[in-house]
Amino acid sequence: MDKLGVTAIILAKNEDNFLPACLESISWVDEMVIVGDEPTEEVLNISKQAEAKIYRRKLDNFCNQRNFALTKVKTPWVLLIDPDEQMTPELAGEMQEAVKNGGFDAYRFPRKNIIFGKWIEHTGWYPDWQTHLFKTAKGKYVGKIHEQVEINGTVGDLKSVLLHNNYQSVSQYLEKNFKYTSLEAERQLDSGYQFAWRDLIQKPSSEFLRRFFVEEGYKDGIHGLTLSLLQSFMELLVYIKIWENRGFPAEETPEVFDQFDKSMKDVDYWVALKTKNPLRKILHKLR
Repeated sequence: MDKLGVTAIILAKNEDNFLPACLESISWVDEMVIVGDEPTEEVLNISKQAEAKIYRRKLDNFCNQRNFALTKVKTPWVLLIDPDEQMTPELAGEMQEAVKNGGFDAYRFPRKNIIFGKWIEHTGWYPDWQTHLFKTAKGKYVGKIHEQVEINGTVGDLKSVLLHNNYQSVSQYLEKNFKYTSLEAERQLDSGYQFAWRDLIQKPSSEFLRRFFVEEGYKDGIHGLTLSLLQSFMELLVYIKIWENRGFPAEETPEVFDQFDKSMKDVDYWVALKTKNPLRKILHKLR
């Protein structure tokens, strides 16, 4: 195959279950660069078999890790992919065509998240657009939490999907997201956020309503319900950690029942809207 001028970057983790399939799915790229904090021997062996270039770097955050990896890229184009992701043949074909004949500086594509053994089509998890194919000189990563690439140029869309073998267990979900809640609490405090006890009710409630109703999580069945509740719980943890940072100050909550009542009214509204029950809508307005 003729060279396309594409290097793939993979941030190595200590999970090697999906790595062989990931590397096999991008065998069409010219080079592979793998950056890891403390990759296991198995990860190193798999990477060497794929003839990838391996670099070790202490992980401070994923934004810096990705930008470090970008400095090792010598080709005009770069593709970012995680070990638990797999390129579909259709997406690989689209990418090769885009690199050869496309007119954009970067391309984004949808990602299918497989969570607890099921493709989550709603609940805010799809299409989950990823801008991870771009001209090396045109992109850099920003943000400590859920880092995003900043493109200095034009961005086009590809239609085919990337497969993401996301959370396989509840313990994996909790372990990963517990770390994010600490980072998010830190970010909120750095931005000047002033703790308000009402946010302990309002923020988790809003997160659940958005996930389950607005993003139609109910269409994902028990998976959608569970993920909406888990995301709501993580939102609650963020604000509890902010309260902790302040030293757990005692504070009166005179309107606590009013806050709960407001949240229940919001739930009632969305139930009425989604069930298309006109009588319930009228009762909600009367309340």
